[in-house]
Amino acid sequence: MAKTSIKLGKSDQLKILFAYPNTSKDQETLEQTILHWLGDTLVRDGLKKEMASISVEDDEYTLDLDGPSEAENAAYAERFPSILNIGWKAWEGPVKQIKSRKVWSTDNIDRPMWNPNGVKVDEKDAWHFFLTLGVGLVNHRTLQFFHYPPLRLLDPLRDSMKDPVTLRCRELLEANGIKPEETHFYETRINSTPIAAPDDQGTNSSPPADPVWGGLIPIGYFRTFERQMIHTLLKPHAKSGYTIPMTAYGKDPRQRFGGMFLNPDQAMIIEVIEGLKTPVLGSNHPYRFYYEAQAKDGKGEVGSGKMLPGSMKICTQLQQDDLAVVRWQVQMAEDPSQDPWEVIANAQAYWKAPAQQEMVCALVKRHGSLTYKTPEGYDFWFALTLEDALKECKC
Repeated sequence: MAKTSIKLGKSDQLKILFAYPNTSKDQETLEQTILHWLGDTLVRDGLKKEMASISVEDDEYTLDLDGPSEAENAAYAERFPSILNIGWKAWEGPVKQIKSRKVWSTDNIDRPMWNPNGVKVDEKDAWHFFLTLGVGLVNHRTLQFFHYPPLRLLDPLRDSMKDPVTLRCRELLEANGIKPEETHFYETRINSTPIAAPDDQGTNSSPPADPVWGGLIPIGYFRTFERQMIHTLLKPHAKSGYTIPMTAYGKDPRQRFGGMFLNPDQAMIIEVIEGLKTPVLGSNHPYRFYYEAQAKDGKGEVGSGKMLPGSMKICTQLQQDDLAVVRWQVQMAEDPSQDPWEVIANAQAYWKAPAQQEMVCALVKRHGSLTYKTPEGYDFWFALTLEDALKECKC
């Protein structure tokens, strides 16, 4: 076992970077909040949360790690301060720029979403600075690139991975041969904007809010942030000349980063780290399945537990596509020097083959049974087990 100490900074900055307090009911100290998120990171790197402790001297916070290997400690010492530094630059730059503006809505009314001028904003609409904490940072095998983190992951859930999207992706990983206890190595994600906001705001448009890209979530302000975060969390692969692969989920991540334009299931190779090739695949946002299955055109609600009549065909197509994306992710993680276009073509053929349709059908029915215990989606499950879904799909 190895030990290391990593300087984190002073309390004023750390309160912002760790969104302290995370919830209005939070009774934790700042040290406890930092350890909460660091503990999640350690677990998702295949380690133990007890390996981390925080020491404070003259308001200077230090992370002490006791147990990770020397290589893991070195990676934490490099990546974690870098993430905090990138986050602070985003706070000092684009976030403060956004907060100084008065128009931040879809209808040009002076109704700021982020409460920049001391105006009380309904909590269900308020935005919060959030760095997508608690994901694996050193032992991850792939990198996932999303738009922004849903607000409920910060408040009240306090878990970046407790989400119907993550649950569904996890089961797609298992369907592609990944053991349940190893799925977290494929789930490290970053967001193009460090803003926790309500679920529906990523699809809203607002040219007054973001004159660069026209979206309500201000992705156009955070190009430097997203490039720096991707550079920090991509890492060299054991295969010389390559990094781990990356998947870009949803319209904005697919079409905006570095000027690339990727349709779903389209691949490209980019160079983020000098001298290393990074395979990238575009993908539908995994949430689209839930929308098509349960809520399209306002005919139902996501979390109802019931699929809409007539939704089986489109949901089957989406399930095949999303399974192929995950298969690409798994195979490229093994060997990123493979032809990424050939790998995704083969993955699509695999999941469209007749032999796989029973499993595709079962996964559609299971994921189509997503049920929210509360309207906000704080507690959720699939009402139909995979075993029962398979019985329904047997010819």
